[in-house]
Amino acid sequence: MMLMILALLATSDFSGTWETTYGDMVLEQSGSSVTGWYSYGTMSEIEGTVTGNGKLIFTYDEGDAAGSGWFQLSEGGNSFSGQWRAEGVRTWSAWDGHRATGEPSTWLLILEAEWQESMRENEYSFGEMLDSWLGRLEGLEIRHRFVHDLDDVQNFCAEAAVLPGDVYLIFASHGTTAGIALNSGTISPRELAGALAPMNNLQLVHFSCCEIMAGRTDETILNSRSNWRDDFAVSGYTTSVDWGGSAIIEFYYLNQILENGLTPTEAAQALYRDIRFSGTTATPYMDAAGFEIQTP
Repeated sequence: MMLMILALLATSDFSGTWETTYGDMVLEQSGSSVTGWYSYGTMSEIEGTVTGNGKLIFTYDEGDAAGSGWFQLSEGGNSFSGQWRAEGVRTWSAWDGHRATGEPSTWLLILEAEWQESMRENEYSFGEMLDSWLGRLEGLEIRHRFVHDLDDVQNFCAEAAVLPGDVYLIFASHGTTAGIALNSGTISPRELAGALAPMNNLQLVHFSCCEIMAGRTDETILNSRSNWRDDFAVSGYTTSVDWGGSAIIEFYYLNQILENGLTPTEAAQALYRDIRFSGTTATPYMDAAGFEIQTP
């Protein structure tokens, strides 16, 4: 009997990315335990246990609602059928899904704050400039979204976690050593690391923000997990960097990565060599930008 149960558990692997009745879902199975999340309105949590007959019994938490249910894999494991019900409700509803498909791509995700602070200021966007410049590259998918609070950051990161391929993430906002500044206030390093947690496809986090790398944001992100992908990196600035200087640096840096195929570390080395003011060296016309890169 025990061997039969172990065999069922071995063939009932819920790990992976799913397209479901209630949004995209990412599950990770370790033994009989399953944890994950799904993007139904916001990033919602799900966890459960695979029973001896291969059925996943789970609970879910959507912040303002919670409940329980079950999933059963199809033969071959490429889809599941199941049911759910909210706490205090007796009626069950269907919840089905199938494994997400799609050719892997390279993705540039730009999450940008609203820079203008009043109607007196013209609207402007660094992300739109990056989109226009890098949009010429074949095989690169660009997604540019404006963020106003932590919920926006969490939701867009959750959606990006199911994209097939490598994701290069840019935060464009004001920043300090305490984190990135949005309309709602400062997003702390711990909150940022939590938002990035579902993104196993993440290859780079670059902060187009002043002073971020002088704080603990990069350290907190790098220490938030032990299984970062090969060549993963966090980059940004230690200073209150000049607008024009940062634009020159980032066009060059991202072009080296996304067009010329360099790793973030290799691109940073080229940057230090070719653009003198990018690191700690000032020039007669530009203060040192304090560009810095950190890896696990």
